[in-house]
Amino acid sequence: MRRRFWIWTGYVLAVLFVVTLSIWGYREHQMRQAVTIHAENHYQQSYHELTYYVDSLEETLGMALAMQTRQSMRPQLVESWRLSALAHAAANELPLTLMPFNRTNEFLAHVGDFTYNTGVKTTNDRRLSAEEYRTLQKLYHESMTIRDGLRAVQEKVMANHLRWMDVEMALKMKKQNQDNQVIDGLKRVNGQATDYTQSFSPENPRNMVFNKKRFRDLPGKQLNKEQASDHLIDWLNLKNTKIQSIDATGKGSSIPAFDLTLRANHGKGPAYSASVSQKGGHVIWFLVDRAIGSKRIGLYTAEQKAALFLKQHGFHNMLLTKRDSYNRVAVFTFVPIRNQVRLYPASVKIKTAMDRNEIIAFDQSDYLANKCDVPLKPKLTADAVRKQLNSELRVRETNLAVFQNTTLKNILCYEFFATRGNETYRVFLNADNGDQEKVELLRD
Repeated sequence: MRRRFWIWTGYVLAVLFVVTLSIWGYREHQMRQAVTIHAENHYQQSYHELTYYVDSLEETLGMALAMQTRQSMRPQLVESWRLSALAHAAANELPLTLMPFNRTNEFLAHVGDFTYNTGVKTTNDRRLSAEEYRTLQKLYHESMTIRDGLRAVQEKVMANHLRWMDVEMALKMKKQNQDNQVIDGLKRVNGQATDYTQSFSPENPRNMVFNKKRFRDLPGKQLNKEQASDHLIDWLNLKNTKIQSIDATGKGSSIPAFDLTLRANHGKGPAYSASVSQKGGHVIWFLVDRAIGSKRIGLYTAEQKAALFLKQHGFHNMLLTKRDSYNRVAVFTFVPIRNQVRLYPASVKIKTAMDRNEIIAFDQSDYLANKCDVPLKPKLTADAVRKQLNSELRVRETNLAVFQNTTLKNILCYEFFATRGNETYRVFLNADNGDQEKVELLRD
């Protein structure tokens, strides 16, 4: 009798285990489906927005050509500047990081740069010069070509019920050579912009949108996969590490690098994902994938850990400019100081887990990309520039800083922290001409 009881008990437990496993698998499938649907909807929306903004951009540029004076065309130039920024933001939401799309981004960047300088920043009302007018014509004709290309891809996506998730998977698996109508169409759009971008001389200022995250002149020797993985393990001070994957970045990426995934403690520890440059072995970023436990340390202790991490890895004269915390993770932004000038575009970001006081994320891509090679000597004194401020503001602190303006150009500025009543402001004024670059109302 007892034997039969245990046999039936085993059957029941086995059935319960199978049922529980099935329920868990079904819920896991539902969650993955929900995430996939959400991502697909996001990609579809972003592409429709990109197409709409480029379509509108072509129209506003054409309207500007019909005007005579700078004053009469200023509303269209301002609108073109706004639309170029929105189009670029929409393009960045698409899964195109592994695919060459830089020519189109370069076009959008140059539109933003040209319209900002001719219609937003310039206050005089003189006519556009012959060269400026020819530039506007080139921008208009190029926008028509890109608009038509984007529309063609949009029609294929809608007519054939294509999915952007398939595009992302194809790019991640480096199957760009397979028959993918979206990838092929976007490559054609990108190629059509080539003639335009080569028509401008090097003397023309180029927006940093398309140069951002392109790392040039990195010091160090060329590394192979094994050397890069060894360097990363040593840099992270990990022991008994198991390499799970290592691949070279795809064609069109901003820099030749190796993307790595590894686990410490004989493969039983948390997963580390990282990118290491092939030249010099610079750790561009890394991320630790693990659950965060209960909060045991405060923001100050986490900040000290982050600052020590930077010093141990050769980052000196770094200033903490921003700190925040959420979900038991502290996030810090540091900027380098050179000749007593704050280099805001060359920031380094660090995340510290507040359960074990452990660095779980690091990103120096901005630090490597932005050389901030603008002259660090101002043409105007702080007192001369300060006269541009409202007399009701009480200046509490003044610094020299390299600031990246709305066209993502690096500009030497005076940074003023000032108060008026209970409000605190941060104002960036151009150190060469006193122009206002940015005003922020700081909140706790």
